[in-house]
Amino acid sequence: MNIETLSENIKLFEYEIIESGFHRDVQDYLASLPNNANNIVALREIATKISERLVVIYSGDLPDALTVLFPKSKPRPFTDTSFSDNLIELLKDNKIDQSQFHEQINVILTQLNQVLSANIDEITNIKNFIAPFIEVELDRVTDQDTAIISIVFKDKKTITNLKEFTKNVTAWNRTLPLYHLILSSTSPKDIEIIEVQNSSIDLIIAFDVNIALDLVELFKVGFKCYAAYLSYKKIVAPITDAYFGNKKLLKSEKAREDELLNNIAIAISSKIEEQHKIAIKSDKKIDKNINVKVNQVTNLITSHIIKGNDLKLLTFPESNDEENKKNLESKRELQAKSREVRTAIKELPAAELKKLLKQYGEIKEESKE
Repeated sequence: MNIETLSENIKLFEYEIIESGFHRDVQDYLASLPNNANNIVALREIATKISERLVVIYSGDLPDALTVLFPKSKPRPFTDTSFSDNLIELLKDNKIDQSQFHEQINVILTQLNQVLSANIDEITNIKNFIAPFIEVELDRVTDQDTAIISIVFKDKKTITNLKEFTKNVTAWNRTLPLYHLILSSTSPKDIEIIEVQNSSIDLIIAFDVNIALDLVELFKVGFKCYAAYLSYKKIVAPITDAYFGNKKLLKSEKAREDELLNNIAIAISSKIEEQHKIAIKSDKKIDKNINVKVNQVTNLITSHIIKGNDLKLLTFPESNDEENKKNLESKRELQAKSREVRTAIKELPAAELKKLLKQYGEIKEESKE
């Protein structure tokens, strides 16, 4: 486990639990329970709000991050306990009386607050321990003008088959320099692997910071388009059921579905071309013959996303406050869009996912420009 990843996991915890106000809200709601003991509406509202926040947290990257941060038996991550499920079950119980509801929500929130506090204390200890190493790492990143990104492989076929993993890593090694050349006339450096981690396989690499930040924008576009497709698939089912076999209506829906899926690659390709036009204004030496490069970059990113894989921006060099804020917002937006896709893809039937992977998940063979 490298320092950048530890630091990233800590920042994720601090953002989702402390900076978001979640821990404070849990404490405030817990303190308000005695005053609301006879107000079932208020009690149910508290349970609903906390459960909704927990569902979002549990569906994101934080559970895995905490598992990495807390490898020992104590303390355990608060996400190991199904607090959200417990609250949802409490809300579903229509026979429970008011006093029992108050008692049970008090127990759940008390336990949640205790384990959150224990996690916060442990995070503080880890943070203090790695602080000197973080400073060294930040100096190294700043000196080299590089960002650290994590290419995350989650799909089973890639992480359990050496041939398939090698094929994917080779594609990234081939395609990242091509993407660099679309946006810069300078020769790309050899890609430096910082670390390979597993459970998923996280390939952590150092890469030119400007290209890395543009790559983040491509993934945000891809995730947004994929989320739109998955949302459409979810809402269209009850609508098509009402068509009662009307071939004309079913055909139009199939065309819309196909176009939404094709739009992932179309949008990514358009974004690359837009980035190229911006880059060439300040770097006139950039090669203008980019069609094949664009196709290869588009194919790789589309395949990576459709497979349910991920990309994370771990670190970037310090700049002025405005630039730092912009990069941090971009990083968090990437995390949010990735989480949205991963949550939605769980509801996609296995047969539909298999069809997607067969049609769009394969990395196409390299072609010559």
